[in-house]
Amino acid sequence: MNKHFTALLLLISFAGFGQRYEFDTYSEYQFKKDAKTDVDKTFEFSNSKDNSYILSVLEKGKNVTVTFLHASGQKAMLKMSKDDFFNEESIIVNCSSTEKQDLSNAKNSVISFDFQKLNDTIIRKDTLQHYVIRSVDPGAAKESGERHFIIQKSTEFHLPNVTPGTIPYFCWASGKTLPSGLFRQTYIVKDEELLEKMILTDYKKLKKVLVIERGCKY
Repeated sequence: MNKHFTALLLLISFAGFGQRYEFDTYSEYQFKKDAKTDVDKTFEFSNSKDNSYILSVLEKGKNVTVTFLHASGQKAMLKMSKDDFFNEESIIVNCSSTEKQDLSNAKNSVISFDFQKLNDTIIRKDTLQHYVIRSVDPGAAKESGERHFIIQKSTEFHLPNVTPGTIPYFCWASGKTLPSGLFRQTYIVKDEELLEKMILTDYKKLKKVLVIERGCKY
């Protein structure tokens, strides 16, 4: 069969199948949840022009756990072979792997949080912008902790890759200032303890498509 005709059939099939999400940027991170856990390798696929959705991939041996998050609350999760995931440009997700999250608490918390610019940080001779999001109430800030964002140089082509559906995302979406760019590092500080630290190790342009089955009921 003609390869162009095959591609057209696939395009028609995807269009009729359900919601289609395109990703154009691949980012690789080292992730450490806390001082007691080992370092994991994680990957993210994102859209540089639309940060309302993201595809996070956690590597475990020969398999990966793939999590899709959308700012609307739509979530999908599946496990598959690492080779299959990276060899296929398009991933199809059926309704049994999807759910709808209630994000009202995160949306309503926007009025209580704000971004603040800190002094620039130097990492390996690079001078990088450093932002933090914390509660505007000092008492609440101590309880909730604060998340830091250190922005990678020369990645202004990408909207801030904050996780969709979180308080930082909704703060940014409401117009609170956070510069564009991938994060070189992001971490939480709570009770003087460093938590959930992610360190960028690689990024590049790479296409991936995710299609969610039409008509999923939540």
